Amino acid sequence: MRSNKSIFSFIAIWLCFASGNVLAQTAQDDAQLADGEAQYGLFCAECHDGALLEAPQRAAFEFYSPGRIIDVLEFGSMATSGMALTREQKRNIAYYLSGEQYDETRTEAVSFSCEATRDANSPLTQPVAWNGWGGESGNTRHQASESILNKTNVNQLELKWAFATPDTTRSRSQPVVTAEVTFIGSQEGTVYALDNSNGCPSWTFSADAEVRGAIYVDTDDEGIPETLLFGDFAGSAYAVNARTGELNWKKEVHDHPQATITGSVIAHGDTLIVPVSSLEVLLAARVGYSCCSFRGALVALSISTGEELWRTYTTEEPRPTILSTAGIQQYGPSGAPIWSSPTIDVERNLVYAGTGENSSSPANDYSDAVLAMDMLTGEIVWAAQLTKDDAWNGACSRGTPNCPEEDGPDYDIGASPILTRDENGREIILVGQKSGMVYALDPANNGALIWEQRAGSGGTMGGIHYGMSTNAEKVFVGVSDLPTNNPYNVGPAHPGVHALSLSTGEVVWRNDLPNKCEESPFLCWQGISAAVSSTADLVFAGGLDGILRAFDTEDGSILWETNTRQSFGTRNGIEARGGSIESDGPVIVNGQVFITSGYEKWGEAPGNVLLVYSLNGE
Repeated sequence: MRSNKSIFSFIAIWLCFASGNVLAQTAQDDAQLADGEAQYGLFCAECHDGALLEAPQRAAFEFYSPGRIIDVLEFGSMATSGMALTREQKRNIAYYLSGEQYDETRTEAVSFSCEATRDANSPLTQPVAWNGWGGESGNTRHQASESILNKTNVNQLELKWAFATPDTTRSRSQPVVTAEVTFIGSQEGTVYALDNSNGCPSWTFSADAEVRGAIYVDTDDEGIPETLLFGDFAGSAYAVNARTGELNWKKEVHDHPQATITGSVIAHGDTLIVPVSSLEVLLAARVGYSCCSFRGALVALSISTGEELWRTYTTEEPRPTILSTAGIQQYGPSGAPIWSSPTIDVERNLVYAGTGENSSSPANDYSDAVLAMDMLTGEIVWAAQLTKDDAWNGACSRGTPNCPEEDGPDYDIGASPILTRDENGREIILVGQKSGMVYALDPANNGALIWEQRAGSGGTMGGIHYGMSTNAEKVFVGVSDLPTNNPYNVGPAHPGVHALSLSTGEVVWRNDLPNKCEESPFLCWQGISAAVSSTADLVFAGGLDGILRAFDTEDGSILWETNTRQSFGTRNGIEARGGSIESDGPVIVNGQVFITSGYEKWGEAPGNVLLVYSLNGE
């Protein structure tokens, strides 16, 4: 039998050894945190501590996992910054920001705590009730067939179910809905097929990067889903089997390293139309960056094979122009990205696309414009430019050398053009712009102006940011008018929802929304940046303050509202939180309203949830 002395000696030795390990580990942790803080200060703080409006605020990183931060530095929007960092330095930054060590051996597979009533072997039997960005090819965002929800019962809407996406801080993917399944993308690149009865996944597909906007569903002759079509943040387009989630094909659509797909795709026949945008407008803020060489594009692919049919650029090929004041070579013309969903005019065999500003001098005639392109060839048939000489990039807001001489207003057309008819049967193309202006163009006369109306004062985030809705009588306009110190803004701000006459553009009613924001580390504003949607007598709009509202189409009065800026219980067992409602608008199907909530860019409130509301939650 051992003596007590020997036992105590063993314990003492073990305690010394253990405490030494703890002290060593603590010292190592302190060193990693110190290095992470230092690297963050060198490569990240200039933007994320408030200098760059679009960048997520420092507080948002508390919601990131360390693996997510590393992915952003290696493959995401910060990959160019990450090139200067070692893997260890990236891990240290992730540790410093998230407060959690990254485990290189950890697997990222997520298991859900609920089961769908259908699986990948179950046939799809119900037609698509809301397809793509605007619900149909004209992008009207109007659900004419809605017969359940109306102004007398909308106040009975309650939460039916919530679905949270894991390890995400923004929900910028609009759902596509049938009576039995909802298809939706996510920030971490997973596409989900959700059972509409309970919000549980029946299958998932992993894209290479974030899937923004709305998926477009190619259907059979009965409207039954066959193929899901979408793009990812890395600039690839996909075709995926709607029933099984299996990949049909994948195609990179642009050769520029900063190319991205943020707008929703659209299709007609066997032709898929893909809008191409870029991250270069942000990189231009860096003093040493050679600005700018990306040019916007619309790309047509075969739905059957993924083969490229045509590609149309929005500028000539960029060429060397001048040296910046920092002595860095500049290129131009560039930019004019397309970051909204194109609109198809079947009768004229045209596709309409709205463009953004040029990224460098000289500004050209296709920036801040609506372009009409031949569906078969991609040839530009006509162009209607709404703002001239708008060359702008991130250097202009930070006062760094790459700001072009125009230093324009940054008045992109981020809202999809709407093709519709007024009460008299006259065809109209409606265009909303970040300037706060709404335009009606004549598709029968090469985009000639029919009327124009100011809905808001305008700004870097609108004005009109992501989209309007229309019926045969009115245009429903969501206005952000978020204060961004844009010197080009005109008149008083009108954050809220407003209605214009479709025929004349005259203001029918306005509803400037009250500020209900509470104290928060994140931006809160009552404006409507996300797209709005309508039925015969209701307009639904989600705000930057996280409030989802239903308005009366006749007078603009608020009939129902709910605050999504909170935590939610979910069917799939993932922690859910709502935040700002940005970009993607409400989807209205069979008495239900689908909305995503959470957006961490521009200093807004992060979130990761899809919410479904129905009458009495049933």
